Formats: sequence, structure tokens, C-alpha cells
Amino acid sequence: MSVESENLYRQERIQKYRVIFEKIFRYIPWLEQKKGQKTSHLYDGNDIASTSVTFSVYDGTLLSFIKDMQATGLLNRNYVYAYSRNFIRTQQDELKFIENAELRNIEDIFDIMAKYILGGMTKGNLWTQAVENGVFLKALLRIKELLEVYDGPLA
Repeated sequence: MSVESENLYRQERIQKYRVIFEKIFRYIPWLEQKKGQKTSHLYDGNDIASTSVTFSVYDGTLLSFIKDMQATGLLNRNYVYAYSRNFIRTQQDELKFIENAELRNIEDIFDIMAKYILGGMTKGNLWTQAVENGVFLKALLRIKELLEVYDGPLA
């Protein structure tokens, strides 16, 4: 691949991701505010006289973020391959990888987010865990930084 076509490909990718994430970056202030905090609580139906089952109630902003991320089309169900390819085993490994990621690794950042977003569909505590431990925040900040470095500041 020539340098010129490689640059064109990179610019197309950057433009594609900038358009997709333009709406997602608005969650950064909320994620900064909620880092280390619970974003769900258990509802046990105490105000109902009969016996009921407890279930998690999630913060509305968290649910909007999950929905918007799912709508991007960037969540890969085969995210486990990115984990094995990059030797990611723990949450610390995830955070370290995100911190050191380059533009060529941007899809791997999406895969780390996919673990929590797609996994949260069956294990809802993964969503709140990713907010509490800062994975979502760190991933969005790194994606934004990568897109700005390679194509100028985002609006």
C-alpha cells in the first residue's frame, strides 16, 4: 500500500469515527462525575404488599449511553480475540492498554467497550462496573484524543 493511499484510508477511518462518536462524546462529563460511584440500585418492591423479586434499576443516562453505543455498529461480539491478541487479562490490563493505544488499535478499544456493553445485556453489573472503574471514561477520552491528534480538534 502506498503512503498516499494509506493516508487516504486513515483519513476516511478518522472521519467515519468522528461522525459516529460526535454524539457519544457528550457522555464524557457524566462519566467523569460518576467514576467510582454506583449507577444502579436494587428495587425490591417494599412498597408492594406481596412478595416480589428484586431487580436492578439503572441510571437513565447510563442506559442512554449503552443504547447510543449499541447504535454505532462498532461493538464486536468477537471481542475476546482482541483480549487474547493483546494479552489483556485484568481490568488493570484493560486500562493500561487503552492508555497506550494508538490509532491502529482503536478497534481494540471498541472491543474492550463491547465486553462491558454486550456482556451487560446478560450481566447488568458489567455496565455499572465499567462506569465505576473508569473503563468507559478512559476509552472515550482516548478515542477522542486519537481522533483529535490525527485530524485536529473536535468541536
